[in-house]
Amino acid sequence: MDEKTVELKEVEVNFGTKESLKIETLSAYMNERIAIIGANGSGKSTLLKMIAGEFEGYTGEVETAAEFNYFAQIGEAGGVDEGFDFELLSRLDVPDNEGLSGGEATKLRLAHILSGYRPGLLLDEPTTHLDEAGVSLLIDELEYYYGTLIFVSHDRHFINSLAETIWEVSDGTVREYTGNYDDYEAQKEQERLAREREYDNFISEKKRLENAVQKQIEKAEKMKAVKKNKQDIKPDRLSSSKQKDTVQKQAFKAAKSIESRLGQLEEAAPPRAETHLKFPMPESLEIHNKFPIMAQDLTVVRGGRMLLDRVNFQFPLGKVIAITGRNGAGKSSLLEEIMNRSEGLDISPKVRIETYRQMDYKLFTDEPVIRHLMKQTDFSEPVVRSMLQNLGFSQDEVTKPLHDLSGGEATRVSLALMFVRPSNVLILDEPTNFIDLDTIEALEKFIDAYKGTVIVTSHDKYFIERVADHIYKIEDHKLVSVL
Repeated sequence: MDEKTVELKEVEVNFGTKESLKIETLSAYMNERIAIIGANGSGKSTLLKMIAGEFEGYTGEVETAAEFNYFAQIGEAGGVDEGFDFELLSRLDVPDNEGLSGGEATKLRLAHILSGYRPGLLLDEPTTHLDEAGVSLLIDELEYYYGTLIFVSHDRHFINSLAETIWEVSDGTVREYTGNYDDYEAQKEQERLAREREYDNFISEKKRLENAVQKQIEKAEKMKAVKKNKQDIKPDRLSSSKQKDTVQKQAFKAAKSIESRLGQLEEAAPPRAETHLKFPMPESLEIHNKFPIMAQDLTVVRGGRMLLDRVNFQFPLGKVIAITGRNGAGKSSLLEEIMNRSEGLDISPKVRIETYRQMDYKLFTDEPVIRHLMKQTDFSEPVVRSMLQNLGFSQDEVTKPLHDLSGGEATRVSLALMFVRPSNVLILDEPTNFIDLDTIEALEKFIDAYKGTVIVTSHDKYFIERVADHIYKIEDHKLVSVL
């Protein structure tokens, strides 16, 4: 077996009185490739920082037997120096100037980390802002990395391409799964089915025991009624009466015994009910135009730079349209043109657009989540509660004041707001950035249930494959259909 490079023992992390993370034992070995996944705020980055030696607010032991390079989720790009691998810098296509875009800054920071080899590598959300080409190049680089690779990511394509082990951070603990993300999902499905069987067996056994108790009680009560009706008992029938007394007592005794077994029956939690989302489309928002958004010789220029040169397209009604392309190709600018109904576009007058605006409402209010959403929708309260449940909110949490929301919760409310507001066209610009895997999967369900047209840009290949009906790519100033 390869040598152990990381070991955590009896580790606890607490913020105030709230326990955040508790790990009995966790290890990583040389050449192991581990993806850390979990909800926002669950402790993924904290776990990575502990291994990197960047966080000391814990009890227990964190031992490393190798030196690690650490790529933080947020950091400064810095400048290019002699320590850089300039060939890697060139392949990452980082321009030699200031004012780098988010994706270019991420590439520069990655080049800096990957230029100096160490036998351990820790990466916190390394694909954020990277375009598809950048993600592919990073995967190629890491496939040839020799050492312990541990990374936090919500990019399922990235995880599938590299991970051999999954660390799931959830409910204050870390659980380990073998394989990549697809393998992890298969194992989670098996766990879900096992819980369902356990619950079904519990309900079946509980019902059987309850029926048995009832039968014994009915038997005892029947004996009691028979005895009461016998007012005159002749001497030769005394023995018969005593036998019935004995049967009655045995029935009551059997009932108590079964009740005792019923009380000792190990409780099984009911499986979480799957709620099917439905977004009814009001008649006032129905569109009968087969192509509600079209372009004729649309040209888009930003800062004197040509992004789109006389492009033509027809976006069909009720479909999910994905716009892909490298960083800076003009994806966001195209969405802006559509939202502004710019010249060169033919947009149906009945089109009503809603966009994803992250945390676009004031959090400094005591107004509960459910009440805030109900003020902005025509949907019934059960529909809105169903949406919040799919986003991971419990029935108690939907009454939580807005100003008490965590960052992850606020983001999920922002997604819910987009879907509850009246619309027939949704525009989403990189919606999977900064949201966890559970929320991404909830978003996929929402998009599938939405009755209108969706236009989305994303570098998340896995997400695009799951939601898109039509895929376009901006290439050489043109919008090219690839699906």
